[in-house]
Amino acid sequence: MDIVSLLEAFANGLFKISEDFFEHPDRFSDIEKAVADLSTKTSADFMVLLLNALDDSIRSDVIRKGRFIIQRERSRSLISTQGDVTFKHTLFKERDTGKTRCLLDEMIGLPDHERFSALAEAKALYEAQVHSYKHAADSLSIGGKTVSKVAVMNKVHGITQELPEPEPEEKKKLKYLYIEADEDHIHGQRNGEPATGMIGKLVYLHEGKEDVCAGKRILISPHYLGGIYSGGDRNRQLWEEVQDYIESHYDTKYLKTVYISGDGASWIKAGTEYIYKSVLVQDRFHLMKYINKAANLMLDEKDIAKGKFYKNIYKDKPKKVRKLLAKIRKSTDKDSVVDDVENYILGNWDAIQRAFHDKHVQGCSAEGHVSNVYSERMSSRPMGWSETGSDRMCRLRCFVKNHGESKIIDLVEYRRSRLLAEQLATGKDGIDIPVPRAHISSEKRRTMAYIERLQATIPGLTVRKKLAIRERISEI
Repeated sequence: MDIVSLLEAFANGLFKISEDFFEHPDRFSDIEKAVADLSTKTSADFMVLLLNALDDSIRSDVIRKGRFIIQRERSRSLISTQGDVTFKHTLFKERDTGKTRCLLDEMIGLPDHERFSALAEAKALYEAQVHSYKHAADSLSIGGKTVSKVAVMNKVHGITQELPEPEPEEKKKLKYLYIEADEDHIHGQRNGEPATGMIGKLVYLHEGKEDVCAGKRILISPHYLGGIYSGGDRNRQLWEEVQDYIESHYDTKYLKTVYISGDGASWIKAGTEYIYKSVLVQDRFHLMKYINKAANLMLDEKDIAKGKFYKNIYKDKPKKVRKLLAKIRKSTDKDSVVDDVENYILGNWDAIQRAFHDKHVQGCSAEGHVSNVYSERMSSRPMGWSETGSDRMCRLRCFVKNHGESKIIDLVEYRRSRLLAEQLATGKDGIDIPVPRAHISSEKRRTMAYIERLQATIPGLTVRKKLAIRERISEI
């Protein structure tokens, strides 16, 4: 089929739909669906036409014959946003190395064994981080073809841990930066059965807060990082990633203080060991919860106790706070509650004082951000997660918060470029095997040189299209 035939089929389909409409104008919803189905089918057929034409051009190219021998012709199917696309892609054997390669796949950035188009994968990832795996799968079920929720889950699991982060053209010069951190408790699942839960850690950095209306403030230039960083080594990795981001985006010589705010958890306190020029600030929301917990033990005098706690904390009098706790201890048999409050307040005294008296501190909204970034997808409803799935979902939601829905396609293409680079270098699938840089560079130069010569043989290819294709190939 050529483009003219495709357009003829599309026009005939529209004529048929128009006849049906005038015969049954009361069935307009059916007409609307028929138009959408026809448009989708035509779009899928057009992509098949393009891919088959490119494969034919490669097969007939004179330069190709000098480097590659046709091994066999086969077909390949992709799940696309317009439905399934089945096209030809010829396998070639490289004369020099004997390596089997599919030049069409390399040109369009398609790794071996990949079943989704890049746009379809990006759509699946976006829908999965907002809704369920099943919802994401259903969004790609077009023309009666179904996509399994397991296939979507595998795409989420396949997100690389090292997500691409563009470098700024110029580092910002600020005196104060703010880091807020909190965690979400995620229910675990293994082989379909409940398992040990996990802690999804969320750290976000910003440049301060600004008022947008009465009672509402927004973060200035926030950046989110997170995942399942269990254990001391992984927690160190998380804070080192935060420090790397600071160093790449801000002039640390100009920087005076980085405020780390949180509820006092040990993993948050550890941030001061890795973040340059950082100090701890206690989250006043959690402080209020602990004060209420102790004051409520005083029954009729609880309001008086609350006032004394705040007064003595504000005036930096830890001894009086200790005496107040001793008085509460004598009036109740709940020693463990009093111990928790004492350990929290006195164990975080300096950070609490900073929250009250440092004029540059701007408060902490970490609990609300955890609810928005993690909980609404991962823990607000009954569900269980594997460790890999929960880690990747945390990272994906952070990525979307940082860059928006439109950039998910960049994440997909980044992962695919790594897969293709490894295939060229080692002939193996996967992204966890180290890739020899010199080998890839040499192979890419040879491939690019061949493809650039090939483009000149495709009829109707303008200079602008040549340059666009060459630029795309250089990213493979």
